[in-house]
Amino acid sequence: MLRRLFFLTLAVAALPGARQADPAPQGWYVIVDDAGAVLGHASTTSRALPDGRETVELRELRLADGERPSTTLTDTTTTRFDRSGRPQLIMTESRDGRAIRRTETRIAATSATITRQSASGRHVTRVALPAGTRFDNGEGLMRGWTGDAPLTFLNLNPAAGLVERMTIERAPIQRPGTLTALRKRYDGTELRGIIRLDLDASGRIVAAIQPMFGVAVTTRPADRDTALRSHPPYRLLRNVMAKSPVRIGPAAAQGHIRYRFGFIDGIAFAPPVTGEQRVSADATGVTLDICIRCGPGLPSDPATLADARRATAWLQHDHPRVMALARPVIRRQLSQARTMEELAIRARTVMHKIDFTGHRSAADALASGRGDCTEDAVVLAALGRAAGIPTRVASGLVYSRERYHGVSNVFMPHSWTIAYIDGAWRSFDMSLDGFDATHIALTIGDGDARSITTAGQLASLLDWQSLAEVRTRASP
Repeated sequence: MLRRLFFLTLAVAALPGARQADPAPQGWYVIVDDAGAVLGHASTTSRALPDGRETVELRELRLADGERPSTTLTDTTTTRFDRSGRPQLIMTESRDGRAIRRTETRIAATSATITRQSASGRHVTRVALPAGTRFDNGEGLMRGWTGDAPLTFLNLNPAAGLVERMTIERAPIQRPGTLTALRKRYDGTELRGIIRLDLDASGRIVAAIQPMFGVAVTTRPADRDTALRSHPPYRLLRNVMAKSPVRIGPAAAQGHIRYRFGFIDGIAFAPPVTGEQRVSADATGVTLDICIRCGPGLPSDPATLADARRATAWLQHDHPRVMALARPVIRRQLSQARTMEELAIRARTVMHKIDFTGHRSAADALASGRGDCTEDAVVLAALGRAAGIPTRVASGLVYSRERYHGVSNVFMPHSWTIAYIDGAWRSFDMSLDGFDATHIALTIGDGDARSITTAGQLASLLDWQSLAEVRTRASP
C-alpha cells in the first residue's frame, strides 16, 4: 500500500516552478524527508509543437520495505496544450514493481474523458467541467497573491476522475523569507488533501511540502547532479509509523477505546462515523469512541446503499475474475455476515503473496495474487458487491503491538472493508483476521487511491492528546 500511495500523494503536488507559462525548458528537483533523507528526484521539460506546446513531468522514487529488494516507482505525465495554453491531452504512465498503469485524459470544452488502462482492462469515466474549471492546481492564481484573502476555485483531478473544490490560504505558521500557503482539496465539505507551498515574492512555488503520517516530504529545485545523485533506498514503512502514547493490550483492543485528538496548526477535519466509530467534536478537538457497537454507521437510505453496490474502476464486482471467486459462496445462500466471512476465506486462497509495491484494483489484485491491506480491502469489498452486499473501504490507522519492520507499539496506515449486513454497517478486516478498537477510520471511499492516500495526509494533522480504555461498571 504505502509505496504506491505515498507516490500518488506526491504526484498531485505541483513541481516547484513547473507552471504552464514557465519559460525554462527543463527543471530538476530533489525529493527529501524532513530529516534530509533522499527519496528520489523529479524533472520537467517543455517543447514547442506546431499547434501548441508539450510538457513532460517525471517523478522517480527509490523505496524499500524491510528486507525486500528496493523498488523504483516512476510516474511520467505528458501534457499537450493548444496555442492559448489550455490543456487538450494529459497522459500518465505509472510503473511500480511489475505493475504498469496508464491514464489518458482528453479535455473538451465542457467535459473530460478519462481512460484508465491496467492489467484488468479498460475503464472510461466522463467528467463534466463547470465554467471556470482550472487545470493547474491554482498556480496561475498565485502570481502576485499576497495571502491576504483565500483563493477558491474548481480544478480537474484526472487521477481521481473528478472536479475538486480547492482553496489556497495563508498558513498559520510562516517560513522565513517566503510566503507559506496551504492548498486544500475538498469533496463537498470534506477535506481530501492538503499541501504546504513556499512561494517567492512573485508567487512562484519554491518548495512543496507534503505531510504524511509520521513524515513530511519536500520537493524543491536542485541542479541536475544533485537530483540524480545516487542514494540508498528510502525505508518508507519505518518512517510512516507513529509511536503509540500507551501500550494497548489484547483485552483493551477487543473492548472500547476512547481517543482524543487536537489538530496541528488548527487545521481541523471531521473523521467519519462508522458502525464502530462515534465522533464528538468541539472547539478544541475531536473525541473518537471505538468499539463493536459504538457508532451509528453510515447512512442507509436506498440511494446510499445503491451507490455502495455499483461497479467502479477499483471495485469491479462484475469482472469475470471477481464473479468466479464469489459465485461458489453466493450459491450457498448464507447469511450476509457469513457470506462476508466466507468471501474473505476464499480471497485469502488467492491473495497469498505480500507485496507493498502498489495499490491495485480488485480485478488486478486477483490477477496477480499480490497485495497488502489496501488490496485485501478492495478485493473483499468487490466480492461483497458481487454478492449484492453494499460495501465501502475504510482507511486510517491501526495499532501493532508486535515488532514490524523493526518497530513495535505503533500506529500505522491501514485499510479494511465495511459492509451493510443485517440492517447495520459492520467492519471486516481480511488482513488482520478481524476488527478491533484500534482501527481509526479517517476516510471512507470505494477503494480509490485518492481516499486511501487522503487518510495518510489527515493522520498527519492529528495532535494525539489522550487514549484510554473505557470499561463498563459491573452491575451491583
